Amino acid sequence: MNATQHFQVRTQQRCISAAMVDLILDCGASNRKGDMTLLGRKEIDKEIKKHKQLIRELEKMRSSGGAGIVHDGETLVTAFHRHKKFKRD
Repeated sequence: MNATQHFQVRTQQRCISAAMVDLILDCGASNRKGDMTLLGRKEIDKEIKKHKQLIRELEKMRSSGGAGIVHDGETLVTAFHRHKKFKRD
């Protein structure tokens, strides 16, 4: 997406980082016209909850040494916890 000079100045003046802009575009809701995207408190709370759950899952996997999946193209064959180191090709 292209940013106008006006947009760049306003985001800098209002301390809206590039990461915040990405979050608004990725997680926000568009208005009916489709010319504005908003990320309000409800949407932010929902994203925080989702990411906390993701962090819990990652910590659980880390505690078991990681995990892996064997697949053949689009077919999932098996899943396992990583207890040993595998050579990666």
